[in-house]
Amino acid sequence: MLLVVWFLLGLVPCVAAAPKQDPFPNMLFTEFAQSIQDNFDPKIKLSTVLMLLMTLVSNTDLLNLHGQQQASQQQESTSWMAALVRAVKAKLSDSGFVSLFTTDNLRTSRSEQQQITLAGKKLSRFSRSLSLASHSSIGNFKSKLRPISTASIQPIILITPIVMACPTLDCNDHSLTQDLRERDIAHVTLLKGSQCLEKVPVLAGRCSSCNSLYWADHERFTQNNGDGLCLYLNNAKYLKVGKSVWVDRTVSGAIVNSNYSFHASTAAITEFWNFSFVKPSGGTFKLGRRQVWKAFVEESIRQMAKFNKRQIVFEDNLSINALVAAAYIELGDNGVIRSAEGHPCDECCHAFKDVADVIPRQPNDPAAVVGHDENHAVPDYAGEPVNPDAMEVDNQPAAVVQPTGPVAPGNHGEVRMIVIDGIVMGPRHCAMEGCEAGLENAQTGVFCKRHAERMENNKYNNYFSAPRYYCVETICAPCGVVLAWRKFAKSEGVAKILRFLEDVYPDPASRPSYIAIDKGCALLKHIVRQGHWPAWEPTTRIIVDSYHYINHRITDHLCRTWCNPAPLNGDAPNLVVVANDKQGNPYYKRAFNTQACEQLNAWIGGFQTVLN
Repeated sequence: MLLVVWFLLGLVPCVAAAPKQDPFPNMLFTEFAQSIQDNFDPKIKLSTVLMLLMTLVSNTDLLNLHGQQQASQQQESTSWMAALVRAVKAKLSDSGFVSLFTTDNLRTSRSEQQQITLAGKKLSRFSRSLSLASHSSIGNFKSKLRPISTASIQPIILITPIVMACPTLDCNDHSLTQDLRERDIAHVTLLKGSQCLEKVPVLAGRCSSCNSLYWADHERFTQNNGDGLCLYLNNAKYLKVGKSVWVDRTVSGAIVNSNYSFHASTAAITEFWNFSFVKPSGGTFKLGRRQVWKAFVEESIRQMAKFNKRQIVFEDNLSINALVAAAYIELGDNGVIRSAEGHPCDECCHAFKDVADVIPRQPNDPAAVVGHDENHAVPDYAGEPVNPDAMEVDNQPAAVVQPTGPVAPGNHGEVRMIVIDGIVMGPRHCAMEGCEAGLENAQTGVFCKRHAERMENNKYNNYFSAPRYYCVETICAPCGVVLAWRKFAKSEGVAKILRFLEDVYPDPASRPSYIAIDKGCALLKHIVRQGHWPAWEPTTRIIVDSYHYINHRITDHLCRTWCNPAPLNGDAPNLVVVANDKQGNPYYKRAFNTQACEQLNAWIGGFQTVLN
């Protein structure tokens, strides 16, 4: 095992050398046109001709095998070429395949096999006219064909605005003029898919009517006060990620996906991209970590803006840090994900039920929980004695849905749940007492920008690093869709959780029917003691997850009585449903997934090393 590890480590800095290539066929166009006329129907389409040309150029190994079989067996048609013809036929429509044959060909070759054989002979002659043959016409070996270089036929890419005319209403589709003088046109490196293209011109257009300036990824216009603003284009084809570096959306999308899928840091993505795609291109360019981070930010902003159907306008020429801050203000909405509001999938929203589904001969203990106590005796309460009237908030257990509010449990149409949990991780924040703003310098700083300016001329001893946020708290739908998030400093207190909920759901009509949280009993106690229960009681019940409940119901009377996530006795008909197993036997199952946040946190935890 150790040898395998050392072997893999030894391969890390290596880059596979590009195989030697033969030049692209260098024939005159008149000769090429004559070859097409000699071999195919005069009505063959240009797209078909180009497809056949690139097919032959891209399959030199097959042409080598075809040539060897031709020479050794002295036959024009081979099984290798027949296989290629079948692949061509599968790609072309019937009319496209027929265009390979003249009228006389179709008259003499009627069966499918005859047509495949004839098409193979045509492609063989066509490849020979392109000098793509390993053997001479009389069967003498010349040389093995190597991969064909397509560098000489690569298209010239120019990075230009994506609009044809100025979209400003007063301009009436005024045309754009190329704004840059020849000496001012930047020639940049463009990462296009796996290709690294150098010296790509970047052009800008200007509307002479309103003086707006149009680039490939943004539009710049000036306000009446002279300030420049920048409209970020959600459908841009290319993004500027450095002074002289642009990427296409395939590259920027891959950077975002690799971060989400592999928890890859910008440094890891940079190294991977350079080793895999940049170095094999043979150029001198090297992708940088800051360019990867800029690509991640630019792509993320456009994805979120497009999903929210918004056009984002920022100040022009923002630094990357200022851009992130501005994007959070514009799209972050203090951690509330507005596009997820009212998420209505079947896992998160169920039809209201007045009466529980019942399976005969099930335990009737209100402390029994689905999924654990079907075949177990419920342990007795062993905590401190409780005054029976201590929690007479209303006349029924909190888990029971009551028709007293504007939404479920008051709305008989639907029942919704949210799940809350936190993960102990997060970035550092300002060291000034009571300040939770982000650091001005995340690497060596200890203060936010405001306090760093205040302390600039003061001497202080920096014995410790800046404190970290205690946790990241998330609100999820049971299906896993994230509804909101917030960073908590110092602790995950129930007062902070309540404030978080009140900020996310200021309107009682938007509140969920159930809130599932591992410290739901402590949250419920805090809400009641602080006098907030009348605001929440008409719409919402608070429960705990099953793992917390099973361990806590023995010693905590409030948790046992009010926070059962799935009562087995039918007290909460909207938290339990009846399903059938493979044998058709009915069983109880929970109506909602109360572990959604923990499952999300298991994924979020992969970013801890990146945040550190």
